[in-house]
Amino acid sequence: LHLISMAAIVAMFSRIGFARENVVAAAFCGSQKTSAFGLPLIHTIFEGNVNLAAYCAPIMLVHPLQLIIGSLLVPRFEQYEEKKNG
Repeated sequence: LHLISMAAIVAMFSRIGFARENVVAAAFCGSQKTSAFGLPLIHTIFEGNVNLAAYCAPIMLVHPLQLIIGSLLVPRFEQYEEKKNG
């Protein structure tokens, strides 16, 4: 799902006519969800629930996974950026 959301953002911003560096920024910023936002939200919604830890577990896995996927895509985005200059 993370890769699909990144691809959709790249396609949408490219078609709109944004510069390539802005497309790359949008791909990273638009697809990433942070645990700093998600965990307090989950805690607020499910406060007092005995399963609170189980609700927090997925976001604790997803956030680092998004960082890993993003770092693996950096070389591709560098090639994408270089196409505008070459």
